[in-house]
Amino acid sequence: MPRRRRAVRIGVALGAALALYLAFEAGRFAAGYSIIAAVRERDALQDTIVRLKHDNLALQAHLAALQTVNAGHAHEEQVVTRTIADLQAHVARLSEKVAFYKGVVARGAPAIGLRVGEVLLSSGRRARHYHVHMSLLRADRPDGVVSGTVSLTVDGIGPGKATLDNRALTGSPTGIRYQFRYYQELQANLALPPGFKPTHLTVTVHARHAHVAPLIQTYPWDVIFVP
Repeated sequence: MPRRRRAVRIGVALGAALALYLAFEAGRFAAGYSIIAAVRERDALQDTIVRLKHDNLALQAHLAALQTVNAGHAHEEQVVTRTIADLQAHVARLSEKVAFYKGVVARGAPAIGLRVGEVLLSSGRRARHYHVHMSLLRADRPDGVVSGTVSLTVDGIGPGKATLDNRALTGSPTGIRYQFRYYQELQANLALPPGFKPTHLTVTVHARHAHVAPLIQTYPWDVIFVP
């Protein structure tokens, strides 16, 4: 009997619980809630979550690929930079050799034994300031190091002097010093006074020995000026 009563009590309790649940669902249905619609909405949301996770993984893979490509480009850029530096050093060595052989085959070389190579003018950072780039090379067979100085003068039209010497142009009375065996590049900065219009640049190469006549070359300003 006690077991039967217990079973009856359990059955009554389950029936009451079921009745309460059915009453709860009936209330929600009356309020416009559908459990079937809720299940479908939950399934749709789960599908959306799965799709978003898949898209996220695809974007992460694409980002990793881009980072790998960028790292490869950076490495290639470093390799190219080193290669260019090596080539520039090699070109500089070849330029010295070319200058040497040009000097060996030169004819009618001046007594000083040197030749003026390229001479170029370009604008400086400030108005009325210019940058001079020139090169010297041996005109005879090099058997030692040559040395001396290079002075610059500018002829032109304007108030005051018609010719500006090295001191007026560069502020140095001694000129540009050189010392080499085969080939050397020289640079200088010039400053012209206001109102002065340059017409010619004269390069005078002095040897270390005073008894050797200097080498003098004159260039039209407009010809050697590179804007």
